[in-house]
Amino acid sequence: MSGTHIHAGKTGDWSFTISRSSVSEGGYSGSADISFEGRHCCKLVLSGPDLSLERGDEMLKRKCIDWIERREAEADDVSRSAESEEA
Repeated sequence: MSGTHIHAGKTGDWSFTISRSSVSEGGYSGSADISFEGRHCCKLVLSGPDLSLERGDEMLKRKCIDWIERREAEADDVSRSAESEEA
């Protein structure tokens, strides 16, 4: 599951790349870089001593999608607020 992923959001296609770090005593440690239109927007990290690689990747992927959806929702709120002020 590590690697680059595309998420089709309301505003367009977002990409995020998941990278794993080596953990000497087992568990999971990974990070994800989220980009939109080629611009880096956010870095998320996740680690846990009892997470498998598969479960850690899945949780980090979900964390990225949640972040993207919140970001788009905030942009919608700002856009609606600006439209209300112009009316």
